[in-house]
Amino acid sequence: VISPKVSENSRETVILKLKKQRKQKASKMAKTLICFTSLLLVLLFISAEIQKSQANDCDRFLGEATVSYPCRERECEAQCHEHYEHSCKGECEDHDHDHGHHDHDDHHDHEEHCHCYGH
Repeated sequence: VISPKVSENSRETVILKLKKQRKQKASKMAKTLICFTSLLLVLLFISAEIQKSQANDCDRFLGEATVSYPCRERECEAQCHEHYEHSCKGECEDHDHDHGHHDHDDHHDHEEHCHCYGH
């Protein structure tokens, strides 16, 4: 026959073990959540960096878009997207900075034109 004191002690021991197990489970869940969140942040950072590097590669000349004079960056950008499917930027540039893409006429040398660029 088990004395009441022994059963009382074993009951407390069981309760303490259960509490300890709950703490361990909570701790494991917290660690898992932290790891998962960290992994997501790393993936988000990597994908953002990839997009940045792709955006920086926007230097292939696609052609010119027609805009009203004087050339405005916002209008140029919009026209480039409309005329060139793969355009990633439009810039108003002087014809004498065009890297040989056009023939030079004396009266056109200092006119700004809308140049479209892509990847």
